[in-house]
Amino acid sequence: MSLQDLNPINLETKSHDNPANRTLISGYLVTSFRHTENGVPEAFGNELILGADPAGTQEFGFNKLALGINKRFSDYAWVAAALELATHVEGGKTEVETELDIGNINLMAPIGNGLIFTLGKFNSPVSFEQEDAPFLLQATQSLTYQFASPAKMTGLMLTYPFSINLEARLIGFNGWQSDGDNNDAKSLAFQLGYAPVYWVNTKFSYIVGAELEDNSRDLRQVFDLVATLNPGNWLIGLEMAYGREENQSLVNPGDDAEWLSGQVTLHYDFVKYFGLTGRYSFLADFDGRADIEAPHRQKRTMNEVTFAPVFHISPDFLGYLGMGMIPQSQHLISGIDVRFEYRYDWVNETGPNTIFEDEAGNPVNNRHSFIVALVARF
Repeated sequence: MSLQDLNPINLETKSHDNPANRTLISGYLVTSFRHTENGVPEAFGNELILGADPAGTQEFGFNKLALGINKRFSDYAWVAAALELATHVEGGKTEVETELDIGNINLMAPIGNGLIFTLGKFNSPVSFEQEDAPFLLQATQSLTYQFASPAKMTGLMLTYPFSINLEARLIGFNGWQSDGDNNDAKSLAFQLGYAPVYWVNTKFSYIVGAELEDNSRDLRQVFDLVATLNPGNWLIGLEMAYGREENQSLVNPGDDAEWLSGQVTLHYDFVKYFGLTGRYSFLADFDGRADIEAPHRQKRTMNEVTFAPVFHISPDFLGYLGMGMIPQSQHLISGIDVRFEYRYDWVNETGPNTIFEDEAGNPVNNRHSFIVALVARF
């Protein structure tokens, strides 16, 4: 099993079979220049590495530093932990946030092909995209990643590989909140991953649990389907998620709130120094989902399209790491990436309030962003 699933900033080029490499220390940092025409007054959903800036942002930034430790005791026991320092804008001021990003203990029971128990805090295995910057294909993340599933899970995950191209996961976790819990209920997730051929990886996930604050009765259900295709120098990511939450419709009080989200990502590596990424994602919130206030709860459809040329500055460190679970569809990454991203967001809303605002604080329905991000992995 690849330890990348448990500690995504792990350098997969190191081998635990060598005693000198059984304790691995790795990490990454992100710096950027950001220009944002209209802005977001406050972050919501899964917080983005970049993209939650206020209107009129034109500044350089040191955005994130992540340090990870992975200790392999044997083929049957290992631990993983990562500490993250990140900056984000809150109330017009830049705040520094320190977080235990990952921390888990892993044990493998010698049952069949090996039943893996992971206990602690780990990255959610649901989405096509990953949280950590070295494994992204552009600077910001999609609306599907931001709203359609949790970014982190704290709980117990069981993983069993039936074969080289089929695996299953069962997860019991606190909820979509990465730290603590907002009610007395717990959530469950089931995932089945299957690769019919070596360049196609699919996974189906089902998530159920009460996710609203001080509400342990009304369940949220999410069905998420991901396909990662890797023909030649292409990497194609497809994801569709449908969710419903009991008794939470704002449009028809007493009915369930329903929403639909999806994304299409196309990435092509022309040479080992250069690639291009294009992406479209959307979230159709049909009933004013209760935890997407953004900043006001109402029926809306959000869209974004992103275009991002990527330059690999340190080709000596180029390697292939998976975008998904076992088996993994792969894409090219390097020690240092320079990413130029243009992103256009627009929203259709039925109420008087909007997600975006201009520099004067007036509501608007679109946003243009330009980001240059430098990502270094070590």
